[in-house]
Amino acid sequence: MTDPRKGSHLDRLNELLALASAGASFQRERIGDLRLETLDDLAKLPLTTKDELLADQAANPPFGTNLCYALERYTHLHQTSGTTGATLRVVDTPEDWAWFRDRFGMTFRAAGMSAGDRVAMAHSFGPYIQFWASYEGVQSVGAMVIPMGGMDSVQRLHTLRDFEATALLCTPSYAVHLAKVAVENDLTDATSSVERVICTGEPGASLPAVKERIETSWEARCFDHAGLAEVGAFADPCTEGGLHLAEDDFLCEILDPQSHARVTDGQLGELVITSLSRTGFPVIRYRTGDVVEAHGQACPAGHEGSWLPQGILGRTDDMVVIRGMNVFPSAIEQILREAGGVGEFRITFYNDPRAMDEVKLEAELAHPGDARTIQARMRQRLGLRVRIVPLKAGILPPQIGKARRVEDLRPGAAPAWKRGGAANGR
Repeated sequence: MTDPRKGSHLDRLNELLALASAGASFQRERIGDLRLETLDDLAKLPLTTKDELLADQAANPPFGTNLCYALERYTHLHQTSGTTGATLRVVDTPEDWAWFRDRFGMTFRAAGMSAGDRVAMAHSFGPYIQFWASYEGVQSVGAMVIPMGGMDSVQRLHTLRDFEATALLCTPSYAVHLAKVAVENDLTDATSSVERVICTGEPGASLPAVKERIETSWEARCFDHAGLAEVGAFADPCTEGGLHLAEDDFLCEILDPQSHARVTDGQLGELVITSLSRTGFPVIRYRTGDVVEAHGQACPAGHEGSWLPQGILGRTDDMVVIRGMNVFPSAIEQILREAGGVGEFRITFYNDPRAMDEVKLEAELAHPGDARTIQARMRQRLGLRVRIVPLKAGILPPQIGKARRVEDLRPGAAPAWKRGGAANGR
């Protein structure tokens, strides 16, 4: 068997298919002895969803049959965060984990991290991969790790100040929240040493209004990146904004979630990924659930890999249809954040018995009179009337981990693309 990290993408894919069909019964039942003559034949391979992997693990506990090697070869166990369903168990061999570490190191280098940095990690210590992968990635760069799991926000601010952290890793929601806590507790000096805030875990850091808010409040550069426990770190930050796909290690497709056909430039689709460099727990044409826009323009900073100027736009299981219009919560957040002086917010989709489906946006506004302006912008850009409910600061609970700001109260409601068969997501 050749090194899966060398050779052409087609050769590497066929090597992966051979290994997977020989060692993993989950894959053998799906791909048999199929090998591709060209990458244009990718559509001959079946798509893989998280639900299918979960069903395999439920039928064959605890790890399922998507393992290419004997269990004794696996040394790392993680779980998906389960924000949209049951948790998936993902195991790695030492070789795959070394690749995972190096891949995260490349992501952090793309954000400007170097051996001289002191990197504060505001991730919880636990079974989820973000802490571990970030920890390993920072070490791969040669920077100093400052773990902040188990601390409250004030303790984390003191830690940033005491150790003069130069970089912060967290979700975009938490970056906004922590800056607010710094102001409320007269700890703004704690943020002064931070030069870059590197975000992941949810759409946001590529949204211009959210990115600007983070950069203004921290007086630092804000970078986005994306990855999955099932796949690895598949998208690196671009210095010009957005993300670029790490196509040295992944085959990336942007497909219509219902027809599974490739979308054309300018269209939205679901990102489907095949990891070529990770062989112990293979994912072949994996439906990530992430919605992106197909974009043919090269990255203006000269990075290799397809450029996604807007990053991850949302999740297939986040999108809803309101009166015939496709709506992503991230699009509502972008318009809301543009107003400035916005604290926490909550989006509720509901059904008015006297009318049709409706959208309510409760938002902590420094200037309640801005509600009319925000509503007008929503109508202009989304084509919808959104009911705005101004709130005083502190009414809504702060979002610290992966943000949960959306409620769908419509009877029997399910996101349109999820009804079409999209993956459950993270």
